[in-house]
This record gives sequence, C-alpha cells and structure tokens, in this order.
Amino acid sequence: MTQHSLVDIAYMKIHENLINANYMPGLLLSENGLAKELNMSRTPIRGALSRLESEGFVTSIKNRGIMVKDISMKEMLDIAQVILFLQEFSVDEVVEKGRSFDVDKLKMYLDQQIEAEKSMDYYKYIQNHILFTRCMISSANNKTMLEFMDSLKDKFIRMAMVNWKLTPNQKHYSANQLNKLIYEAICSENYLSIKQICKKSFIENRERIIMSEVL
Repeated sequence: MTQHSLVDIAYMKIHENLINANYMPGLLLSENGLAKELNMSRTPIRGALSRLESEGFVTSIKNRGIMVKDISMKEMLDIAQVILFLQEFSVDEVVEKGRSFDVDKLKMYLDQQIEAEKSMDYYKYIQNHILFTRCMISSANNKTMLEFMDSLKDKFIRMAMVNWKLTPNQKHYSANQLNKLIYEAICSENYLSIKQICKKSFIENRERIIMSEVL
C-alpha cells in the first residue's frame, strides 16, 4: 500500500470521528495516540492531520499536540444564513423560470428522516435532513451552488452532532416538522409560504444559537 493511500485512509477515519463528534471540540489528539488507534505509523497520520487542519477541523498547538477546533457562533450563524439564501433562491428560480422541485426525492428524504427519529439514529436523521435541503436547492439547476452546499455538508453535520451530544436533555429532530411543512407547501405550490417557513426556522435557530452561547 502506498504512502499516499495510507494518508487517505488515516484522513477518512479521523474525519469520520470528527464528523460523528467522537472527537469533541477541545480534545487534544496526538500523532502517537492516533497511530496506535489506527494501527499505522505516524507519517500518514501527520499527513492526514495537516489536511484536516487546512480544512479547519483541527489546529496545532505548540508543545501540546493537535486540538479539535471548537465551532464558533459566527460560523454556525454564517452557515445557517447561507443555507437560507440558497433555499430562497431555489424558490425564486422555480417561480421565475418555471423550474420544479423533485417531490418524489423530497418525500423519500423526509420519510427517512422520520424513520431515523423512530430508530433514534441522529446521524442518519441529520444526513437526510441535509439531503432534503440539497434536493430542494438543486431545483435551481445551479452546479456551483450545489458544490458550495456540498462543501458545507460536513461542517453542518459536525455542528449538529456536537450539539446533540452536548444537549441530551433538549428536544431534537426538529427538522422533521420543518421539512414536513416545506414539503407540504411545495406540493400545494405555496411558494411564498416556503420562504416564510425557511426564514422563520432560520430566525428561531439564530436565537437558539445566540442563547446557547450566552448560557
């Protein structure tokens, strides 16, 4: 196996632990510890960590190791704001250019979200929530927008998983009701309502994020 492929394997495994919040913000990682955990030498670990640092998941701390980066309030708000803009734009494109939403795919992702809540699989739930949102945005037929949405996906999942683990007593799975309302509005072609639902959800999430930072 080549050194390059070992770096890729190390990257995928560490990245998966970061996205699933198995490595929580503030945790100190070491090359030696990761090498032992993944049963490989430090060289591919170092390459994987360098890549993850460039992507903003970890940061090097001199004489201490590699720290899993916290998720700032500004980053959370920025991502939520961008997703809202993309949702609103997709609705405008449907209205102004006669495009259409793929209601069958939206229903599939919504059903899988709901099923994930029943089985208490939060990771599957948040994945399908993002796929629902991506499917909605794809109606704009804008490749660059979809690529940008895909670039946010991992950070969005990580934010959700970290929040889920830090707030076990709070009510979760709220996107099931949100996407149900969006889906129903799409089916009834109530496009103004879709934008209102998305905006209301953004405002509520923004307030929740700000309050959690204060507390």
